[in-house]
Amino acid sequence: MQVILAMSAFVLSHVLISRTALRPWLVARLGRRVYLGAYSLLSVVLLGWVILALLDAERTALWATPYWAYPFAAACSLLAVVLITVGALSPNPYSVAFRSRGFNPQRPGIIGWTRHPLIWGLTLWGVAHIPANGEWPALLLFGGSALFGLVGIGFLERRASQDLTPADAVHGSRLAAGHLDRSALLGLILGCVLWMTLLFVHPRLFGADPLALLNAM
Repeated sequence: MQVILAMSAFVLSHVLISRTALRPWLVARLGRRVYLGAYSLLSVVLLGWVILALLDAERTALWATPYWAYPFAAACSLLAVVLITVGALSPNPYSVAFRSRGFNPQRPGIIGWTRHPLIWGLTLWGVAHIPANGEWPALLLFGGSALFGLVGIGFLERRASQDLTPADAVHGSRLAAGHLDRSALLGLILGCVLWMTLLFVHPRLFGADPLALLNAM
């Protein structure tokens, strides 16, 4: 029950804040940087509540873990973490981002490959953990995160088609080819470091050792 409450609070916080008139109202009064900082902090706190509730919840097995689930989770998580770090460092006026200024549509970096690196990273994080966690309520967290990310990308695409100016719309749909700019290179390095760090702290935080599971295969 607590997992459902925590997930509901996490989803509602995003829907009520980022997808209603409350978001521009908060940005106008707090400023974009303060708003993003407060919003990110709230998201981290609520996600922490979801994880703690999940760790304390009773488990119901739904399927046996397939042999490929652990290398799939490791590889997919690496891509997810890299997308999150690169997206966090790259200016992006077309999606969820920490900064939009400084964006050059002729040299878009990661945005030339995907307009939504942060959301794709969070979506892949959920997808990565589904095969290795065939139990309830883990499926609620990981499956719900993946589905929420896909729905969010669809929502942003629809909003962009309505809100962007004609010039922005052209840039957003016809960006120059993606490349590894300074932000992308730094994000790639930090993402790999963060991913390796998470592998080692995973047993302490979540009670499962991905390295041991990989070695046992």
